[in-house]
Amino acid sequence: MLAGPCLSVLFTYDLGQFPDCASYLGLADFDFDQNPVRRYRILVPFAATALKFVFGPVFVHLAPTYFKGDFSLPFSFFVANILLMSCFGVLCYRYCRAYHLPPMSALIGLLVVLTSRYTYYFASLPLIDSLFCVVVAMTLLGIRTKNTTMLICAIFLGPFARESFIFVAPVIFFYSHLKKSRLVLYFLLSGLIIFSFHFLVDYLRPPAGVAWLEADFAHLHGLKRNLHLLFSFYGLYKILVSLGFWLLLPLVTFMYLPGSRVKLRFILRPYVAAFLFLVFFQMLLSGAMERMFYLAMPVVAVICGMCADEMRVGYRGVHEKKI
Repeated sequence: MLAGPCLSVLFTYDLGQFPDCASYLGLADFDFDQNPVRRYRILVPFAATALKFVFGPVFVHLAPTYFKGDFSLPFSFFVANILLMSCFGVLCYRYCRAYHLPPMSALIGLLVVLTSRYTYYFASLPLIDSLFCVVVAMTLLGIRTKNTTMLICAIFLGPFARESFIFVAPVIFFYSHLKKSRLVLYFLLSGLIIFSFHFLVDYLRPPAGVAWLEADFAHLHGLKRNLHLLFSFYGLYKILVSLGFWLLLPLVTFMYLPGSRVKLRFILRPYVAAFLFLVFFQMLLSGAMERMFYLAMPVVAVICGMCADEMRVGYRGVHEKKI
């Protein structure tokens, strides 16, 4: 489902519209003189480098005639990212099923994810958000199903995916089934590994002064602007347009089937509410709120899948009464 639309995005998109792309393409070429925050996010860029090393001569021949520059590296990112976003889709489907939604309703929840605007961006372009999406989905599914392996993988992969994993870590610590003593050990080991890696990168390629600290604090300056934007029509439009017309599904369900609101409370468990609050906080700190909103897509998938199931049950009840 992703391959066709994502190839269209890759072939026609102006990479200059995402400043991140230049940073990650540089990292894939082992150039660490990049944005002081992004220079540590190496897993996806290095995976793309490995793919280019093996398949680069083949990828070069796949470029459209109008594509400017080296096509093999962006296409290597495409292969790595579309695999990760496919895993994200599988995890979202399993998350829907973990709430006992029937397969067809869970598939509708999955369709909401796969047809979202940012799904195509993250799967197509030289970005690293795909890995962080997988980490977020593993966290939610791991807590819901008490899957120890998923949660441990999230703890150790998360800091390498994005620094904003710090907003996901409290959900694991306070709401997972793992013992707190073990969680403290896992987080200490994960922190030791990531800080050692940061130290190594800074030792080999020293950053310019405290640019990384300045870049992190720069997010705080956008807090007031994002709060104002969030409660404006344009801000809400930018956030909700990613869902397209799927937004009508919960609106119609909650309007005409009031009983569905009870099930919504069942979905919004304390760990989900805490997760959504932290996503909201990340949105306020981000330069692109709609991009951060995408992290909530596993929860959105469950809500839309539940609404689809409620409409199915409601339609069946009306149809049986007529008979």
